[in-house]
Amino acid sequence: MKRTAIMALLIAITAGLWAAESGIASWYTADRSDALTANGEVFDNKALTAAHKSLTFGTIVSVTNDDNGKSIEVRINDRGPYVENRIIDLTPEGARQLGFYEEGIAPVTLEVVSEPEVPESQYINGADTGWYTIQIGTYTNMDNAYALYTNLKTAGLKPTVEIIGEAMVRIALTPVQAYRLNDTLASLSQLGITEPLVRGARNPYTAQ
Repeated sequence: MKRTAIMALLIAITAGLWAAESGIASWYTADRSDALTANGEVFDNKALTAAHKSLTFGTIVSVTNDDNGKSIEVRINDRGPYVENRIIDLTPEGARQLGFYEEGIAPVTLEVVSEPEVPESQYINGADTGWYTIQIGTYTNMDNAYALYTNLKTAGLKPTVEIIGEAMVRIALTPVQAYRLNDTLASLSQLGITEPLVRGARNPYTAQ
């Protein structure tokens, strides 16, 4: 990209005017009926919601299929996709309405319709409480879960284990005080855990 184009893009972003993005859309689903999105909502295959890497939760985005001209509006409530060149993950319903469910991917253009002043999230704001939960992952293979738990303990971390249903556990670090957050994330990165889910936690020393 030429320098003049880069400068124009930066000026537009700074002014809050840049609201278009082009790339590849894909669709995703959950393997459990109670799976949560990154903002804490229950994932719904039939909802017009989507995952984006950086847009504020609750942002309404117009998605246009560049191949057929079909367009829908979706609400951002999740993070992703994490595949190169893909810019948005839609639900199966979104993919059907845009006409690329069978193909799996399609070239699209995104335009921001509206963005909330306050992110739409079911989670507590760690910036307010000063404490965080770092969710490492959810596992059905107990051998893998135990190996991860052991690695975290060996690294000097204090993992917690939450039993979910009859055959699943969730491993997290909680609560983590704000001043330790970056160091804890660095320790996880050394273990190869580079994209944990970070969300706010209640202050353990105050009343619920």
